[in-house]
Amino acid sequence: MANWTPTVVDLSTDITTVSTVAAIVRGFYVNTTLSAHACNINNGSTTVFVIPASTTAGTVVEFTVQDGVIFDTSLIIDPDNSATGSITILYQDRVI
Repeated sequence: MANWTPTVVDLSTDITTVSTVAAIVRGFYVNTTLSAHACNINNGSTTVFVIPASTTAGTVVEFTVQDGVIFDTSLIIDPDNSATGSITILYQDRVI
């Protein structure tokens, strides 16, 4: 059984590096409704997934393909500079 790490990210703090190593993302939960700004989930500088602007609290997205999405360099949450809201991202460091 995988040991997933839940991490709360406040989107008003702009860019947050969740993991500096390769990781697997299982999904995310929107804790507080996002402002009218989208939020990128990046693998290094490459956007892998975008949480749409104004996504409501309680929204759950689960990546079930092979138990998650692989991020091979790092896991970075990169919202717009004026974004507000918070998410919980569920991930684990990837052992290669």
